Amino acid sequence: SPPRRHAGSLASSRPQMGIVEEVEAQLAALNARLPELEGKANKKERTAVNKQIYTLENDDTYVAAKKSQIEGGRAAAASEEDAAHAKRLEEEESARAAAEEAAEARAAAKVEGAAGAGAAEEEDGESHLEFKQLKKGDGETAPSKGDYVYCCYTGTFAPGTEHGGKDLSGKQFDSTWDSKLKKHRPLHFQHGGGKAIRGWDEALKRMTLGEKAELTIGPRWAYRKGGIQDDAGGYVVPPNATLCFQMQLVGVRDAKHDDASIQWGKGRG
Repeated sequence: SPPRRHAGSLASSRPQMGIVEEVEAQLAALNARLPELEGKANKKERTAVNKQIYTLENDDTYVAAKKSQIEGGRAAAASEEDAAHAKRLEEEESARAAAEEAAEARAAAKVEGAAGAGAAEEEDGESHLEFKQLKKGDGETAPSKGDYVYCCYTGTFAPGTEHGGKDLSGKQFDSTWDSKLKKHRPLHFQHGGGKAIRGWDEALKRMTLGEKAELTIGPRWAYRKGGIQDDAGGYVVPPNATLCFQMQLVGVRDAKHDDASIQWGKGRG
């Protein structure tokens, strides 16, 4: 068989991509001649053409250039795939951030709107809060009216809560727990400033930094007969619902409770 030609036999001064194009053009031309060379009369010429094809296909320079071309194509494809993946991740992160901001805005509107609605009704002189301490606070850092506070909580419906024919007893309706982060993102608001339901403000009067309590709040100090509705008009909290909260005071003014389960930062509210 014909010997392989050494690197440089195809004008090594030319760029590799040019060599590939040139050789493949020559191969195409030679392969196009073969059908014309059938038969005994053309045997010698057909053999010569086949030898040329073999020599070109096995030339070291062409083989190296072709390999480089293939690897470069794979690298370009991988780069495009990486860029597309990065773009998808960026879009997903933007969508997640937008969803979080919308949820935070709804949460702030929810507590603010309920507080305003509750203030409009007359006082009946009774307490609508049951308070059970679950964990002591520092005993010193207590919020005053107008202070900004941070609270972590989980809210559920009291036993016997029904709406629309459904039993909501014990069902969770809100929480600061972020299931993705596996941490609480505390709600930030002004104590006594009409930014929270009455039951929370009354509970905070008894609490100090780090304290955790179980609250049962009657509708008069919660969301009253208006309840809370979502954007579609469905009830997140039905009218006249008694609510239960496990709540912890984790920040008062600049003081913050040291707890690894809390994600400090922007927070909610």
